[in-house]
Amino acid sequence: MIDDKIKRIIDANCNRTREGLRVIEEIGRFLLDDKSIYAQIKTIRHSFCELEKELRSEISGITASRESSEDVGKEYIPHLEGNRQSIDSLVEANCRRVEEAMRVIEEFLKLICPRPVADIKELRFEVYTLEKMIKYALTKK
Repeated sequence: MIDDKIKRIIDANCNRTREGLRVIEEIGRFLLDDKSIYAQIKTIRHSFCELEKELRSEISGITASRESSEDVGKEYIPHLEGNRQSIDSLVEANCRRVEEAMRVIEEFLKLICPRPVADIKELRFEVYTLEKMIKYALTKK
């Protein structure tokens, strides 16, 4: 039972990570028109997707543990989530989403499949660096 709950947590946070990375990727591609930043985001997203694919094949039942219709948090929309004031706030919110989701994945993987933890951590630190680069690039626009 606990393993199913952990799989559900990993599934939800993999989804959050991919979603946040996609938003950041679109900012690099379409708003900044920066090939270097776009390439780095795309590389991080693809690396994460490969890790996720490995996880889903290594740990059976991750997707099956999903209970979207029963999620007690699906209706909750914090006041900050429904309100973005600028592109900078969009970048910050999505970078935080990715960083926090990756950290959650790291912590819960330690309980059931610790092998990929170091790889997830490395990607998380790449996102920290990328966030700084994007914020700097936004000041130049």
